[in-house]
Amino acid sequence: MLENLIIENFAIIEKVDLQFEAGMSVLTGETGAGKSIIIDALLMLTGGRASSEMIRHGSPKAVLQAVFRLPENDKLLAHLAEIGVPIEDGELIIYRELNANGRSLIRLNGVVVNLKTLARVGQYLVDIQGQNDTQQLLNVDEHLILLDGFGGEKLQTTKTAYQQVFQEFRAITQRLRKIQTSQQDMTQRLDLLQFQQQELVEADLQPNEEEFLLDARGKLLNHKKIADRLQNAQLALNGEQGGAVDMLAQAMHELQEIAEFDATYAELATTIADSYYTAQEVGRDVDEQIGALTYDESELLRIEDRLQLIHTLERKYGPTVADVLQFKAKIDQELAALDHDEFDIEQLQVKQNELRQVVRKQAVKLREVRQEVARHLEQAVNQQLSELLMSGAEFAVRFEPITGYISSGADKVEFYVQTNVGEGLAPLAKIASGGEAARLMLALKTTFAKQQNIVSIVFDEADTGVSGRVAQAIARKMLTIAADSQVLAITHLPQVAAAATHHFLIAKTTENDRTVTQVTALDEAGREGAIAMMLSGEDITTTALANARELRQQAPKIKHKKNN
Repeated sequence: MLENLIIENFAIIEKVDLQFEAGMSVLTGETGAGKSIIIDALLMLTGGRASSEMIRHGSPKAVLQAVFRLPENDKLLAHLAEIGVPIEDGELIIYRELNANGRSLIRLNGVVVNLKTLARVGQYLVDIQGQNDTQQLLNVDEHLILLDGFGGEKLQTTKTAYQQVFQEFRAITQRLRKIQTSQQDMTQRLDLLQFQQQELVEADLQPNEEEFLLDARGKLLNHKKIADRLQNAQLALNGEQGGAVDMLAQAMHELQEIAEFDATYAELATTIADSYYTAQEVGRDVDEQIGALTYDESELLRIEDRLQLIHTLERKYGPTVADVLQFKAKIDQELAALDHDEFDIEQLQVKQNELRQVVRKQAVKLREVRQEVARHLEQAVNQQLSELLMSGAEFAVRFEPITGYISSGADKVEFYVQTNVGEGLAPLAKIASGGEAARLMLALKTTFAKQQNIVSIVFDEADTGVSGRVAQAIARKMLTIAADSQVLAITHLPQVAAAATHHFLIAKTTENDRTVTQVTALDEAGREGAIAMMLSGEDITTTALANARELRQQAPKIKHKKNN
């Protein structure tokens, strides 16, 4: 529920700080005193669009703040968690700042959000109902949602069963449509994949093959140079005129002869011995390389052809052999997924027709359950209308079949009403304004209040055009709603004001040549005086006070069903 509302420099309000409680609170006062400004402030705090003209003249900015005690609403809490708004002890503080430069700052528990996010959160918190502002109830697209919400678990179970088979039916229908409209493209794609796969299978590329072939080609292309250099190296090591190996042997012998005379000589002898044996080993390896060295022109041609194939595949499928092999793996995977049976339109159509029959049966079942719920809804609303002294009024739920199937079923649902005997039923969206429309909206709001699970419901002069017994009936209905949701009502009816659990008086005064709106929470004596003023005007008579006291004593009392 709304616990606190602070308004600063907004319209003609300099500053008000209001504390609200559960139940039904009324705001009364003379026309133009600023009652609707408070409603406008609530509208701004729940996502309404603002302009700099709303800022009090001479002030750089307007500040609005509301503190809400949140309901147990999974969707609301999940959305707040999604946008990163922390919730502690179930409290949500909404802060909105309107600046003269046109900028607006919005915070939810300190987290900065945009206007769209505020509006999404606000729809769970406050529902403002005016004489011509019926919001969700006049939106035809919402009627089916309201009916389903009223239907409870049985309807929801039936709806879920329908939606499950509908999703399967829609999936195969979309799949079939996609195949039918792009079968040629898919066939071309299949042909291309098969060609690419065959090309790569025949190529039989191996990891690191390109590096191996480049090395082999380099040796063949430089055969003469390699042979000459190996021969020269062998002559340098083991030449007939005394090569490096013989010279190292001589040096080793000379040093070994004097090794016993000094440790340094011994170390030099050891070092030269290592070099001698290493040179001998290198000489043998060079001999082996000379013996193994061959030149095969046909092998060179084969390598050139293979490298050309590899380079061609790299240009087509990837810059390296590894990329080409990875591309082949993707082709294999895609071809494995493309089961030819998936392209069999006849088989898909058979399955689609089977599912269509199941969807049809589930849609009929869903319609029957909804029609049963609709009868209960009609009875409930018509009972409310009767209690609101609209004996000639009638509420009905009408079903209109649609072509095909959608996720919500196979019907369009719309609320129809008759406000007077003999007028005939007409769409709810076309009802006339005035007292009858106000009572009709109140009857619907009473019926749907629980399902909507809104924290606070505001009635902005929704009782206009009624009086007497009807006013008492409206007061009782508002109290009925207040048993489930906090109610704030701007009213000119003393019967409604007398029935409220809390009463705020809004008055307009002049201070320092400026108009100022003041809001006062009334005690019992103050309430009687405010109601007496509603009965007799500014000159409060003894009779008016007595009538006000009697209205308070006879007013119905709220019976809370849950914590607001």
